Amino acid sequence: MAAILTVTVNPSLDVTTSTAKLEPQRKLRCGTPVHDAGGGGANVSRAIRALGGESRAFVGLGGNTGRQFAALLQQAGVDFIEYALSGETRSSMTVMEEATGLHYRFVLPGPPQSPQTGDEMLAQLERIIIDEKVAFVVASGSLLPGLSSDFYGRLGNMVRAQGARLVLDTHGEALKGALSGRPFLIRLNEIEARALAHETEHDVPVAELARVLVDRQIADVVVVGRGEQGSLITTADEQFSIAPPKVQVHSMVGAGDSYVAALTLALSRGWSLEAANRYGVAAAASAVTRDATQLCSLTGTEELFKLTGKPIYFGEELQASPPSS
Repeated sequence: MAAILTVTVNPSLDVTTSTAKLEPQRKLRCGTPVHDAGGGGANVSRAIRALGGESRAFVGLGGNTGRQFAALLQQAGVDFIEYALSGETRSSMTVMEEATGLHYRFVLPGPPQSPQTGDEMLAQLERIIIDEKVAFVVASGSLLPGLSSDFYGRLGNMVRAQGARLVLDTHGEALKGALSGRPFLIRLNEIEARALAHETEHDVPVAELARVLVDRQIADVVVVGRGEQGSLITTADEQFSIAPPKVQVHSMVGAGDSYVAALTLALSRGWSLEAANRYGVAAAASAVTRDATQLCSLTGTEELFKLTGKPIYFGEELQASPPSS
C-alpha cells in the first residue's frame, strides 16, 4: 500500500457539548463535553484509521492543550509526528441546541508563529516524504497565524518534485496561496469554485466553472462538493458527478474530512478515480449519520458504498461510454 502523510499545521482540540437552548445574556448549562483531536489532517488520519488504513500525521502542537491533543491522537491509534510550536494549541467548540438539533461551531485562531516556523516545517516534511517514500500527502485545514499564505503552494512543489501527490482541502488565503504548487487534487465547495474562477454570476453552471479551473491547471483533479447533490469531479479528460445515498442526516461535522480520507485511502490502494470518489461519497454519508464527534465508520462506509449512485458522465468530450468502476 502506498504511504499516506497528513499535514495539520493548525490543529484544534475539539470540544463538543449540548445545551437546551442557545440564548444571549444567560448562563447556559451544558452537557458532559467530548474531546477530540481535530483539525483537517488529523481528522483525515483518524478517519483513515477507522476505515482500516494507515497513515502518518504531521501536527504542530504547543502547550498543555497540545499535550492533551497528542494523548487523544495516540488513543485513536494514529501514528503521528509532532512539531513543537510556541504558544498554546487552539481549542474549538461545537454546541448542539437540543431544542432544534442545530449545531453551532466556535472556531478559535491558532497561536501566532514566526515565518521561520513555516520554513522549518517544510524542511522536516521534505525529509519525511523522502525517507518514508510517501506517495500521497493530504494537506487539510487552516494555516497558523504568521505562516506565509504560500505555505501549501511550496508544499505542493516539494511533493511534486518527489513524485508524490498532494490532496488539498483548505480555504481563504491559504487556498489562493496553494495554487502555485498545483496540487494533484483539490476539494472545493461551490462558493470557493466561483471565487477561484473569478465568476460571480450564479447562473453559470458549476460544471463549467470546474472546467475553467482545470483548464487553468490549478490542479489535475478538481472536486466540487455540493452537499446533498453529491460531488462533481473534473479532470482534463473527463467530468462526472456522484450522488450520495439517501441517509438521515444527524450532523454535517466531519463529512468533508471523511470524504478526503476515504478518497485518498482508495487511491493509495490503486482504485480508479471514479471508484475512489464513490468511496469518498459513501464515507461522507456515513459521517453525517453519526454524532458530531464522530467521523465515518468502516461498516457504514462499506454498506453505503454499495448504495452510492454510479457516476453520471457528461460534457461534449465524454460522448464515449464511460469506464466502469
